[in-house]
Amino acid sequence: MPHQEHLPQAGRQLAHRGGLPGPKAGPAALTVFAGLLLWALWLLLPTGSAHAQTPVVPELRAEAARGTGWDDTTPPADGWTPVALPDSWATRWPGFDGVVWYRLTWEQPAPVTETGLLLHYLNMAGEVSLNGTTIWRDRSLVEPLTRAWNSPRYWLLDAPQLRAGTNTLLVRVSGLSAYQAGLGPVSLGTPAAMQAEFDREQLMRRDLQVFGLATSAAVSAFFAAWWLLRRRETAYGWFAAMSVLWLLFGYNQIATSPWPFASNHSWQALNTSLLLFFSVSYGVFVLRFAGRRLPRLEIAAFAVAAVGVLDLWFAGTANLPTHRAIWTLVGGLTIIVVNSSGIFHALRHRGSPMRSLAPFMAVSALTGAHDLLVFTQVIDSNIYYTTMSSYVLLLGMALTQAGRFVQSLRRIENFNTELIEEVNAAKAELASTLAQQHALELAHARIGERVALVSDLHDGLGGMLVGSIATLERTPEHLSAPQLLAMLKSLRDDLRLIIDATGRDDGARALGELLAPLRYRSAQLLDANGIDCRWKVSGIDTLELAPSQSLDLMRFLQEALTNVLKHSAGRRVDVTVARAGAELQLSVRDDGRGFAVDGVSGGAGLRNLRARARRLGAQLQLQSRPGETQVVLRMPLGGAAPT
Repeated sequence: MPHQEHLPQAGRQLAHRGGLPGPKAGPAALTVFAGLLLWALWLLLPTGSAHAQTPVVPELRAEAARGTGWDDTTPPADGWTPVALPDSWATRWPGFDGVVWYRLTWEQPAPVTETGLLLHYLNMAGEVSLNGTTIWRDRSLVEPLTRAWNSPRYWLLDAPQLRAGTNTLLVRVSGLSAYQAGLGPVSLGTPAAMQAEFDREQLMRRDLQVFGLATSAAVSAFFAAWWLLRRRETAYGWFAAMSVLWLLFGYNQIATSPWPFASNHSWQALNTSLLLFFSVSYGVFVLRFAGRRLPRLEIAAFAVAAVGVLDLWFAGTANLPTHRAIWTLVGGLTIIVVNSSGIFHALRHRGSPMRSLAPFMAVSALTGAHDLLVFTQVIDSNIYYTTMSSYVLLLGMALTQAGRFVQSLRRIENFNTELIEEVNAAKAELASTLAQQHALELAHARIGERVALVSDLHDGLGGMLVGSIATLERTPEHLSAPQLLAMLKSLRDDLRLIIDATGRDDGARALGELLAPLRYRSAQLLDANGIDCRWKVSGIDTLELAPSQSLDLMRFLQEALTNVLKHSAGRRVDVTVARAGAELQLSVRDDGRGFAVDGVSGGAGLRNLRARARRLGAQLQLQSRPGETQVVLRMPLGGAAPT
């Protein structure tokens, strides 16, 4: 196969191999790959059975002569030169683009028997005739030339195609000197031997290429979908991108036309451009797979690739072959460097994911180096090993994912045990926390009950005691036994209110029913101390509140009236309890001396008023000036409804 046509294979294989992320099971991966490599080498070697069945083969004599133009239909009469196949006319006729005729002759012994004829390849298009009869012709023998360079051809010959004595095989090859135009090996032998050799050639040159391209397409779609679902896995995105580039680049192996271009020069420029961008994308993939980023190096690499692409497309037809060779070497060497760097990183870092790729990258580096030496003709060979190892990357990636899948299965198998242990530990911790929280809540509840009881005693019974003591201090000589008895009964009634509100659970009671005893007792107490108490009550006869809310309201009023009795020195107090829509309003206003609201930190009485307002979820307003002090409570009645 022509060297410059083989190069895409070289680059392709180099690329695929280097990027293979394999699993941690290195020995298994090496075993699988060794088997594939031995199988590929077996394909390159002729089988013993074929040799055993092959009798003495007639000796082929090959000659070549240049044609006079692209439209030649008959070979020249003179100018024939003996050649050895495979032959590339670039060294014999440098820079010649056009038609070269190859004449192969042999002596067929009598009697004539069926004979197999195998033409391994020709570059790029051609026409084949035997003893003056055309037996093959490519579609286009002028630009755009049919790209037949990677297609073997096989014929089964018998009389009258063959004849005893001298037979002449004439091959017209249309090619371009820059791409090693010429004729590959031609073989004669028994039909069975030639058929087996043709099948092997077809497998290596066409079938494996088609299979590889199909695999690349499937893998690129799979990892592209994977990346779309897990955007943080950028390595898979780059792997999908490089697989697409490789798919386009590798299509050169099976393409039979330079479409959509009008010449093979443009096709080769595109192919080399794909190789350049593939090599850089491969390098970025390896970096991402190793968990690293080198932004400056990555940008520089893409910039070099872009420069190479521009150079290829603007080099011109005459300079393109040289530029193409240079940039092909750049792409191939880049892939080798990436492989070598990945192997070095894997050796230095034991925990690196690149360790699973190292065996595949080593094979890639070796085969790539060999094929570049063949491409530059340092090694005199026509065999490119990268074709056989080009899809090791896919194998390695598959093994890597299989290894991860096995690890996931093991984790799932152990998940139930781990979950039970974690749940038991969490339950024990939660039980301990709940026990501590319960103890704290119980202590807080007890403290709250004590505080509430103290507050209720202070606001109710305490206030009445203060009032009674004040009455005794002012006019002790005017109090009769019945009056003293009345005071004691009031204290008893207030104590009963506390007991009823906190010790009974017989449901809600109307606010008006609870307010009547308080109203009566407070009015008597204030009147006895010379304070005129006037009440205005509306809309609460059917208003039912929770017992705790009712008690807080009663205590609020008691505390407010006690403050009037103790501190106001007034002669009149107006009390308003009214329901206004969805709000309950309580107001206590006196004509006493007042106090500075902003400067008062508040004693126990004011603190109790504020505390009860907070418990009721109500708004408390204090207004005071000499001659008028007003305490207003506004409580929303969200859950209260009239009966």
